[in-house]
Amino acid sequence: MIVVLGGHSSGLLVADSIERLRSTGSVDLEVGGFLNDEMDPGDVVGRYPVLGGFESWSDLSVDVRFIAAFPLPGAAEQRHSRLLSLGIPPDRFRTVCDPAAIISPTASIGTGCYIAPGVVVEHGAVVAAHSILRAHAYISHDARVGEFAFIGPHVTLLGRTTFGQGVHVGGNSVVREGIKVGNYALVGIGSTVIRDVSDHEVVAGSPAKVLPARTGADHD
Repeated sequence: MIVVLGGHSSGLLVADSIERLRSTGSVDLEVGGFLNDEMDPGDVVGRYPVLGGFESWSDLSVDVRFIAAFPLPGAAEQRHSRLLSLGIPPDRFRTVCDPAAIISPTASIGTGCYIAPGVVVEHGAVVAAHSILRAHAYISHDARVGEFAFIGPHVTLLGRTTFGQGVHVGGNSVVREGIKVGNYALVGIGSTVIRDVSDHEVVAGSPAKVLPARTGADHD
């Protein structure tokens, strides 16, 4: 059983992928419900029950596994600190890889990741723990994606790109080969990144330019 830390949007997408995996018979998985700090026990996310807040993880059976799916641009660092503060042992997290994703056998996917339908991860790529790759993201050869990253739908990361911890890349963006994007940087929707991006920097546009603040960069 997997319990999702999060809510609607990415959380329900994770639940959908778990159900697809279950229907293929390739793995014995089921969605046990959600943990959510902003909802009450007994509320529902989609058709799944909210079991409690994040702290409730310790009340659940030791057989339960978890996946975190609550990305939020502009607050990624705080959200990730919150997850780490819970003290959930690393071996209690589970990676969910949709059956419609294509992962090279030479790629490395960390624990607690979500890999959505249509995602392609090429040879030699590394995706670190607790990262989310949304539908049809393309991770080219030898790319490096840090922990807690959010890579939006239809994003293209070309070969040998490097992404720090907590990077958020909005949907339909393209990052040129060999580019480095720093920790907790944010790339707005539909951007074309052709130069390195510093830690905490916010960029958007084609070509991407630095924005003065996090406003104006979208979630997906």
